[in-house]
Amino acid sequence: MMRRHDDLPNRADRAAYRFNDRIEAVEETTNGSSVTFSSGTNETFDAVIVAEGVGSSTRELVFNGANDPRWMDMTIAYFTIPRSNDDDRMWRWFNAPGKRSVSLRPDQRGTARAMLSLSKEAEGEQDWDVERQKAFLNERFADAGWETPRILAAMDSTDDFYFDVLRQVRLPRWSSGHVVLTGDAAWCATPLAGIGTTLAVTGAYVLAQELIRNAGVEAAFQAYEKQMRPMVENGQGVPKIAPRLMHPKSRLGINLLHGVLGVASTDIVRNLRARLFSGPSKEVDLTRYD
Repeated sequence: MMRRHDDLPNRADRAAYRFNDRIEAVEETTNGSSVTFSSGTNETFDAVIVAEGVGSSTRELVFNGANDPRWMDMTIAYFTIPRSNDDDRMWRWFNAPGKRSVSLRPDQRGTARAMLSLSKEAEGEQDWDVERQKAFLNERFADAGWETPRILAAMDSTDDFYFDVLRQVRLPRWSSGHVVLTGDAAWCATPLAGIGTTLAVTGAYVLAQELIRNAGVEAAFQAYEKQMRPMVENGQGVPKIAPRLMHPKSRLGINLLHGVLGVASTDIVRNLRARLFSGPSKEVDLTRYD
């Protein structure tokens, strides 16, 4: 379970939290990485571990131009809305013509998690401000039907709105000197892969263990990447056609999708698929760190 910083034991001698600050520059020195913050302070660190997510600004400072993103032709918005009497325990998913989908999922806090998805090529929407993103969703989903009017109405006042155009992070290397990337900043596979949390937790563990096992930081980073690359590349293998298949353009396409999903969910088909497509595991062997 993830813990907030203010729930953690007071270890001022071991950790410092900084808010409303960011890294403005990173320079390699003989002693480590010299980091300049937007607040004006400058410090040198033995290791700089960047875990800022798919849109990491520090990654672009250190690995400028190295990322070759794989765009997945999918735009998604997530946010929390009040639960209604019609909501039940099930995660409900609705397809609307025009390559759109809407879903509602109950959570453990008495509210519901809403998701609006649109299959389309990227046009820079991830860089818009929140108001423009919400206006875009209101326009594109205005006639979608089902629970969409309720979701759009609640979207205007939600306090956890998240919007992104899905893309995978593809880099030739994850470290440079005393700086290393991990999590989505290094290898974002997108939610379509269904393995993002597993990769993040595994990557953090492997990185920590390699830092313990190796005398030098750079050697530890290289060992960490060697262990994680096969698992990451396997996780990023989701085909780009998947979002298009799951978001038909027409009502006929939606009916065909539902029919195919019905057949695919039967035990016979699931067992056959498991036998045909299962192969050697690409997961990291964590027993090597015991």
